[in-house]
Amino acid sequence: MTNHYYMLDYIHEGPRALADTLSENEKGLEEFIQKSRTKGIDRILVTGLGSSFAAALMSEPLFRAVCPIPVMMVNGEEVGYYRDTWITPHSLVVSISRSGERGSVVEAQKWVWEVGGLGLAVTSRTDNLLCEYAGNSLITREGPEISFPKTKSVLACTGILMRLALAFGDKHSTNGQAIVKELYEMPQIIEENIKILEPFFQSLTAEYAKRSLLNVVGTGSNHGLALDAAVKVQEASFIPTRGDSTAGLLHGPVGAFDPRWLVMALITPEDLEVSAELLKQVREFRASCIAVHDPSVALQGLSDHAAALSRSVSLYLAAMAYMPAVQLLAYYWTVARGMNPDKPASMDSLMGSMLPPGRQEAEYKEP
Repeated sequence: MTNHYYMLDYIHEGPRALADTLSENEKGLEEFIQKSRTKGIDRILVTGLGSSFAAALMSEPLFRAVCPIPVMMVNGEEVGYYRDTWITPHSLVVSISRSGERGSVVEAQKWVWEVGGLGLAVTSRTDNLLCEYAGNSLITREGPEISFPKTKSVLACTGILMRLALAFGDKHSTNGQAIVKELYEMPQIIEENIKILEPFFQSLTAEYAKRSLLNVVGTGSNHGLALDAAVKVQEASFIPTRGDSTAGLLHGPVGAFDPRWLVMALITPEDLEVSAELLKQVREFRASCIAVHDPSVALQGLSDHAAALSRSVSLYLAAMAYMPAVQLLAYYWTVARGMNPDKPASMDSLMGSMLPPGRQEAEYKEP
C-alpha cells in the first residue's frame, strides 16, 4: 500500500490558500499602493531565494506588462551588487520569504530602511525578522505546511505578487480588469486542473523508473515555474533537474539528451511553434517527453505523454494554472522512488544552512 504524505494534501489545499490570500490582502494592498504613490516610488526591486525567487520570476512578465514603474527581480544573494543603483529613497524593495528569517532578504530591507525608501515583506506571518525591518507586509494565508518542498505557499505567494503587479497598473483599463477577474477565478481553475493532472502523473510510475534526469521548460510566467520545478523535484526526489525557457533549451542543451532524460514542456498557444520543434528534437535524441498544454493546442502525437488543462488562461497568469503539474510530478516521482517527500534526507542539513543561528521555521512540528 502506498504511503500518503502531507505534500499531496497541501497541493489540494493550494486553491483555498490562494483564494484566502487574495481576499484577505485586498484592502491592505490598496492602502500600500497609495503609500507608494505618495512616496513617489520610481523603481521596484523584488528579491527572494529558492521557491520565493521562483515566485518572483513567475510574476515578472505581468509586472513588466502592466506596471508603469521599472521592476527588477534579483536573487537574494545578489541584491548587494545592485544596492547603489536600485536601493534609493524612492525605491520599493519587496522581500519574499515564507519564514521571514532568510538573511539576505532581510538584509535588503535593512538597506532600504537606511536610505529612507519603502520596504514590503511578502511572508506567512508577522512575527519574524523580515516584517520587523520592512514595516509593511502582505501575509500569505496558506496555513501550516510542514512538508519541506513548499507547494500551497508558493501558489499563494505567486498570486499575491501578481495582484501587486496589477495594483500598480491601470485597474480601470479593459485589459487590467480582465486579468484581475481571471486572477480571482484562478482557484477554481486550479482545482479543475488538479483533478485532471493527479491521475495523469500517478499513472506514469513506469516512466519515472526508466529516467534519471529531468528538464522542465516553459515561456512567459511558465519559465519561472520551470525554474521552480528544478527546486521541487531535486529537493524531494534527488533527481537532477534543469529548468529552462523553451527556446533556451532548444538552442544547444537539447543536444546532450539521451534515453536517461525526461522532458516536461509547459505549452501555451503563444509558444506552440517552438515547443513543437523542441518535442521533435527530444524524440530524435531518444529522450522521453511529457506535454502539459492549453486545451486549444493540438500536439498531433508529438509527445509521448500529454495532458490538456481544463481551460485557456492568460500567458501572464499561466504559471498558477500549470503549477499543479510541477508539484504533482515532484510528488509522484518521489513516492515512486520509495522516498518521503515531506522530509527529504537532506532536510535537516539544508535547514541549518538556510536560517540564521537561533532562528527557526514556524513549523516542522507535526500538529
